[in-house]
Amino acid sequence: MFNLTRTERGIIVFLIFTLLIGITLIIYQKSRPPIKLEIGKFAVEEEVDSGRININTASAEDLTQLEGVGKVMAQRIIEHRDKAGKFASIEDIKDVKGIGDAMFEKIKDDITVE
Repeated sequence: MFNLTRTERGIIVFLIFTLLIGITLIIYQKSRPPIKLEIGKFAVEEEVDSGRININTASAEDLTQLEGVGKVMAQRIIEHRDKAGKFASIEDIKDVKGIGDAMFEKIKDDITVE
């Protein structure tokens, strides 16, 4: 019926073989549940984890969210940070003029240096 050369028969066998592999892969993919990826879950973890204001990186606006810290005090904190460098511990904020033990007690649970 069909007079095919050896090369033509080889090509047909190759195409049939490729088609069978493709069908097998499609069936395999449909039989498995899809993979669900949760993107961004770990990127937000640090912010959600503490909820504290980092006094080493906070802006004046962020610092005014602390109890008893107004615009002037926030500016003093930033100026002290710029001159003396980053705060090594939260207690170092007491070196800022106007922040004593009483003020520190109010804000210590809301600040971090990490």
